[in-house]
Amino acid sequence: MSSWILDIPLGRFFLDFALLSLLLIVATWLRSRVQLIQKFLIPNNLIAGFLGLMIGMNGLGWIDLTTERLGGYIYHLLALLFIAVGLRAPKQQVGLSSVKFGLIFISVYLVQALIGLSIAFLLIWAFMPELFAGIGLLAPLAFGMNPGIAYTIGQNWELHGFESGAVVGLTFAAIGFLVAYTVGLWLLHRGVRAGKAAYLSKAEQLPEEVRTGLFPSDKKPKGGHLTTSGEAIESLTFHLSLIGLAYLVTWLSLSGIEKVLVLNGAEQEVNTLWSFHFIAAAVVALFIRMVIDKLKLGYLVDDTTMTRSANLFMDFMIVASVAAISWGVVREYLVPLVLISIFVAAATWLLIHRMTRETFREFQLERFIAIFGNLTGTIQSALVLLRVLDSRLKSPVSYNLVYGSGLALLFGFPLLLLINAPVHYFEDVTLGFAYVGVALFGYLLLILGAWHFLSNRNK
Repeated sequence: MSSWILDIPLGRFFLDFALLSLLLIVATWLRSRVQLIQKFLIPNNLIAGFLGLMIGMNGLGWIDLTTERLGGYIYHLLALLFIAVGLRAPKQQVGLSSVKFGLIFISVYLVQALIGLSIAFLLIWAFMPELFAGIGLLAPLAFGMNPGIAYTIGQNWELHGFESGAVVGLTFAAIGFLVAYTVGLWLLHRGVRAGKAAYLSKAEQLPEEVRTGLFPSDKKPKGGHLTTSGEAIESLTFHLSLIGLAYLVTWLSLSGIEKVLVLNGAEQEVNTLWSFHFIAAAVVALFIRMVIDKLKLGYLVDDTTMTRSANLFMDFMIVASVAAISWGVVREYLVPLVLISIFVAAATWLLIHRMTRETFREFQLERFIAIFGNLTGTIQSALVLLRVLDSRLKSPVSYNLVYGSGLALLFGFPLLLLINAPVHYFEDVTLGFAYVGVALFGYLLLILGAWHFLSNRNK
C-alpha cells in the first residue's frame, strides 16, 4: 500500500502535473518539427518521458521530478486507466479472429516469461548468485502489458529482496518501446517493400497528421458525443466523476478486504493485495457498467469519451514511467536487462511471425505489425504502427487488437496472481520461481493446444 499512502504535498502534486504537462507540450512541438522523430513515429508521451529523464532528478536535475513521486502517479494512473476501459459498453460479437489475437497475446506472454526466467536462472548459476529470479518475469509484464503493471509488481517484490524492482520494471518498459518503434518500423518497411501491405505501396505515403501528430485546421475529426446538458453538468465532468466513483468503490473494497486479512492473521498478504489494485479497479468498473446497463442508463456513458480518458491516463503514465528510470539502477542490472531484452524481443518477433502466417490469410502484415507493437510496447504503439499501413483503419485489425487485448488480460489475470506465489509461499524464493516456470510451461501447452484446435477448425 506504500504507493497509495505516499505523502505528497498538494502543491507539489499540482506542480508535478504542470511539469509533466510542459514536457508533453514541448514533445508535441518537437514531433511537429523534427523530421527524425517523424520518421520513427515516436509518440509524444515517449518523447516527453525521455525529456523528463534527461532533465529531471535522474538526469541533469533541472526540474524536480523524483522516482518516488512519479512511481506513485504511475500506480494510480494504472488503476484509472483500467477503470476507464472497464466502463465502456461490453461488446457482444468478439469473432474468431479476435480470439486468435488473444491466444497469440497470451502465448507470447508465456514465451517471454519462460525466456526471461531461463536467462535469470543462467545468470544466477553462472556469476550473479544474488540476482532476484523474478527479474525474468518483469520483461513480459513490461513488454506485453504496460509500464504500470511492471512497476507495481516490481515494487511489491522490493519487500522480498528485489532491490529497485519497480525501476527495473520501468526500464524494461522503456526498452520495449524502443524495440516497438525501431525494430517494428524496420519490419514494417521491409514488408511494404516486399509488397505485403494491403493498402500501401510505399511506406513514405503517410498522411500529414500521422507524421507531425497534428491535424490541419480544415481536418479536425470529432471526438465523442455529449451525454449531459452543459447547463446541468459538463459531459466530460460526468464521465470523470464515474471514473472517480469507481476508484472510491475500489478503495473501499480493498480496505475492507485488508481488514479481513488482518483479522485472520494474513497481514503478509496486505501489500500484495494493494499491488493488484488495478485488477480490483477493473472488476469494480465492469460491475458498475453492468449496473448502469441493468438500469438502462447506458446511453449516459459515451464510449469514445471513456476511451479518450483512458488515453489521457496512458499518456501521463508513460511520461512518468520513462522519466522515473534511474541510471544507477540501469548500470547495476545492465547485464540481465540487455540479455533478457534481446532474447525476449527476438522470440516475440519469431513467434508472432509464425503464428500470424499460419492462421491469417488476409492482412498478414498489418496483423503482424500490430501484434508486435502491442507485445513490445502498448496498444497505443500497436495502433501507431498500424496507422502507417492502414491510415483510415479500414481493416478489421484494430478491432481484433482491442478485443484480443481484452481476452488476453482475462486469460492473464491468473498468471499475475501466480507469479507472486514464490515470495509468499516459498522459503527459497528462487526455487519458487522455478516452480512458477514449470506452471507457465504447462499453461503454454494448454494455450498451444487451443491454438491448434482453432487453426484446424479454420482450415
